[in-house]
Amino acid sequence: MLRALFIFAVLIVSSAIISPAAMAFSKKSLVWEKCSGCHQPKGGKIPRVEELRTTPEEWVVIVDRMARLHGMDLESNEMNPLIKELCSTQGLTFEEAEKVKYLDLYNNPQNVETPQANDPEKLFVTCVRCHSAGKIYSYRMTESAWAKTRDFHLYMVPTVIGQMREMKWIPEADAVLAQLAKSQPYGTALKPTKDSPAGSWLILGYEPGKGNYRGHASIKNGANGDYEVVGSWQYADGTSESFFGDASLYGGSAFRINTSHNGSKTLGAFSFADGILRGQYSFPAPGFRTSTSTWYPLNGKSRVLKLSPNYLVSGETTTLLLEGTVLPQVTAADVRVAGGAIKILSAKQQGDNAIELQVLYRGKGTTQAKLSVKGIAAGTLNLVSQIDYIAITPELGRARVDGGQNFPAEGVQFDAIAYSKGADIDDSADDVVLGPVAAEFSLSELVTRPDDDDLRWMGGISENGNYLPSGDYGPLPAREFQGEGTGLVKVKAKYKRGDHHYSAEARLVATVPDYIPRIK
Repeated sequence: MLRALFIFAVLIVSSAIISPAAMAFSKKSLVWEKCSGCHQPKGGKIPRVEELRTTPEEWVVIVDRMARLHGMDLESNEMNPLIKELCSTQGLTFEEAEKVKYLDLYNNPQNVETPQANDPEKLFVTCVRCHSAGKIYSYRMTESAWAKTRDFHLYMVPTVIGQMREMKWIPEADAVLAQLAKSQPYGTALKPTKDSPAGSWLILGYEPGKGNYRGHASIKNGANGDYEVVGSWQYADGTSESFFGDASLYGGSAFRINTSHNGSKTLGAFSFADGILRGQYSFPAPGFRTSTSTWYPLNGKSRVLKLSPNYLVSGETTTLLLEGTVLPQVTAADVRVAGGAIKILSAKQQGDNAIELQVLYRGKGTTQAKLSVKGIAAGTLNLVSQIDYIAITPELGRARVDGGQNFPAEGVQFDAIAYSKGADIDDSADDVVLGPVAAEFSLSELVTRPDDDDLRWMGGISENGNYLPSGDYGPLPAREFQGEGTGLVKVKAKYKRGDHHYSAEARLVATVPDYIPRIK
């Protein structure tokens, strides 16, 4: 798991509080052995180490810096256990970690960061010009630790004052750090938990451009307190994948998986909370794709866990799929609908984990209906007169060209989402999000300058919205000024449903490799 540790990070630990007098790390711990030589303990605590809480991926960045720049004696097989120890008490609460989970895999996230209501805009001017906001929001520190961050930056990047010469960086950084000490205080250290994900699991997931999938996994105890993972899943189109590998659990609630899917290396970042695993997979170049899934324990309980699609359009016959654990044998007469003119045409079992329904909806306006089978709640359906429009997500996709062996190309997976206008047709906030639809994607030139030719050098996009740059970060002799294969183009999506045709546009930028991922 050491190799995977340096690519992605770990989420959260339990929010149970330890007493202020307790020692977070014993004198026999690896943290004490590796850190106390420079950070001399005071009162049983290790300064600096016990003045901050952060995500384990940031602990990896910190420990790596200690080894690279400050001479920490760290063997390769000691990194994983050291990070586990640090995460056991110096992590974030679930709520804190949820805000920055898009950085879990360090895999070119497409989130657009904007200033939060309770944060000064100066944070973005002073800090986010170099870092993502997520990196900053990943930390909780004492007031003195936040204040020292300014001098740390001056020591590590002494050119910062010259680079930020249009502002008075030192006093403005001090002001931002003082505000962060209030909005993101250290709080209290966390207590490690002993929860284990070992067991059998039902997997319910979605992959943009591919669709829903369902499968099973087995997690077993492995060597050195880690885990062995094996499983498989099947997509709605009938194709399937099997996977196997290893995983580590950090702080009792952050589960990181390093697996092979049908021969392709993949990384998974999951949170383990309330007995459920929730997270995402990243398939790096050249087979780039992403997916999200939730894993539910196979504990003998009868539950409907997923209803798809979660909407019906008036006048259409729709196939609904109910997925869950230990689902009963049903007929059309066993399905109940509360609200809406819905007729259940048929019900078909798909083993213990799925029920397929054929339903017809005839109604007007926008409303909802609740579904149940033999008394088991099966979810809520949005009922609409029609699909009014589609939109592409992300609105602006960011890809990165190939930067060599250690910096492979990073792609973007576009998805088309259907919407129905709400009661107030002029208020988009009132619109109903229906869900992804199988649109066909293409690229076209976005003219931003005379003789704009970006499209020629950026390659193509697959019909299902998957884009991966085809070139590397090198000069193209045939291009004007020998530029790289970067640029800005339009993304177009077309979707046909019955006699209705829908279209949407977004933007795609292909830019330079991320050569300094640790400051992301």
